Amino acid sequence: MRLSRVLRPAAALALAATLVTACGDDGPTYPSVFAPAALQGDLGSASAALSAPATESFSFAGYDIDLALAALGGGGAVLELPALLLESESAIPSTRVAARVRSMIGAEARTASAIPAPALGKTFEYDPLTDTYGMGERAGAPANGVRFVLYAIDPVTERPVEPLVETGFVDLTRTATNSSATARVQVYGGGATLVKALDYSATIDGTVTAPTVRVLGFARNAADSLGFSLTTGVSLAAQTVTLDWRTALASRGLSSRIRQTIGAGPADETQFTIDAFIQSPNGRVDLDGTINELTGGSIAAKVNGRTYATMTLTTGEDEVPTIVNADGQPLSAEEQDVLEQIFTWFSQAFLVYLSLLAPVGTLLDAAF
Repeated sequence: MRLSRVLRPAAALALAATLVTACGDDGPTYPSVFAPAALQGDLGSASAALSAPATESFSFAGYDIDLALAALGGGGAVLELPALLLESESAIPSTRVAARVRSMIGAEARTASAIPAPALGKTFEYDPLTDTYGMGERAGAPANGVRFVLYAIDPVTERPVEPLVETGFVDLTRTATNSSATARVQVYGGGATLVKALDYSATIDGTVTAPTVRVLGFARNAADSLGFSLTTGVSLAAQTVTLDWRTALASRGLSSRIRQTIGAGPADETQFTIDAFIQSPNGRVDLDGTINELTGGSIAAKVNGRTYATMTLTTGEDEVPTIVNADGQPLSAEEQDVLEQIFTWFSQAFLVYLSLLAPVGTLLDAAF
């Protein structure tokens, strides 16, 4: 799934410092009201920050960008941890995720290439005849990196429209040490007056048995500006994958966090444990529960600190949960809508992470 299609329902990405304050050791301060429609409006405003035309185009070009760099790097340009995750389809639960987790645990890491010397300072343009990116003659790319031109996307084919319509460009650079590698991504749009729409770094470090990938940055569209912090760690010893996704949107006072562990459950099922919250002046919703790959499970929802509803999935493949209130009765349509939207948001967290990694897999190095 492409980044824009993931991030629109996922809504907001945000600054880690803001979120540390929002969920500090003293516990949350609960809002005095719960206004479902207004909370949905907060999510919509957060989503708008990720809807700049250049960001939309970039979200569809991610894998094409990485393939172009990998082709220049030859056999050494391979995806490691990102490659093991790329085929996952959701963070909350899915047998497809389970299959990739099994592939990840025990996998052997190899070294990825830096940006190939012939590509440094070059601008890559899309060729509709080959459906690939290739080096062009344009100037302006960073001397220590590469630039890719971005184009308007046909929503049906998910490929650039023809004739090509440019929406901006993305600059990519890479730095590395003996124990880590960092890729920097900067997306610009706005025509003659350039505006930075997306800026983030992706870093892989740790050890070969316990690698960690961190993604940190911000997105902007007109008045809406937000940042994001996503961290995923793998423990081969414990056979687990952990995800920490922190979000906020300062203009609406919106913040959220999901902490999730993917590991072995009963009867060797893959199990997902979820601890999450979303909060704005219009209310706070906490989600806490366990979902199994085949047999499903339940997630308890609290509103402003009080038991509010239970969300049940009969299998790990369910996309829409069954939701009842604390008395076992259906919620109002408005209440159900906002809980489903929040559930969808958190269920897409892993996809957000993977989509941000898509263009930089070849620039990361998982050999320690």
